[in-house]
Amino acid sequence: MLEILDLQEMNEIKGGVSAEEYCKTLIEIVMNNDLDEGAMEGARYGYNKHCR
Repeated sequence: MLEILDLQEMNEIKGGVSAEEYCKTLIEIVMNNDLDEGAMEGARYGYNKHCR
């Protein structure tokens, strides 16, 4: 019998990372690097879209 996978499990199987891992990595990048305004805007966008 086949197991039914949820969307997050399917995304992880096809090579993606979990939202938890994405958000953790994004925060580490912001905290440990001197980002220019464009990079900070991208980080804010990614955080607001995937980490709330």
